[in-house]
Amino acid sequence: MLSRPTRVLSVIAPMTQLNTPYPSTAYLTGFLRSRGVDAVQEDLALALALELLSPSGLVAIRERIAELPASGRTPPVEAFDEHFDRYAQTIGPTVAFLQGRDATLAHRICSRAFLPEG
Repeated sequence: MLSRPTRVLSVIAPMTQLNTPYPSTAYLTGFLRSRGVDAVQEDLALALALELLSPSGLVAIRERIAELPASGRTPPVEAFDEHFDRYAQTIGPTVAFLQGRDATLAHRICSRAFLPEG
């Protein structure tokens, strides 16, 4: 009988801190790999944030806003809806910058004319 190699998926639970992920799964995954185990990790909070902060995620948020009665919309929700096109145009490049994939955007962000504010 052939035995299958051990495979492990380590999952970071959603909504820990995005900017300081809990390192336990990274340490555990590295240890398991050093022992020959096929190990990978997944950060569900990061996956959720990347889904929400994407062009399709913003469209989904806007669709939900459209379902709200006008009386149920807060000023920040109204501002998001009003400036939606600008958010949709800048979300992809901004996430790429934050992930370290496009450092050229730093100057434009610092100019305070690139990203929507408010």
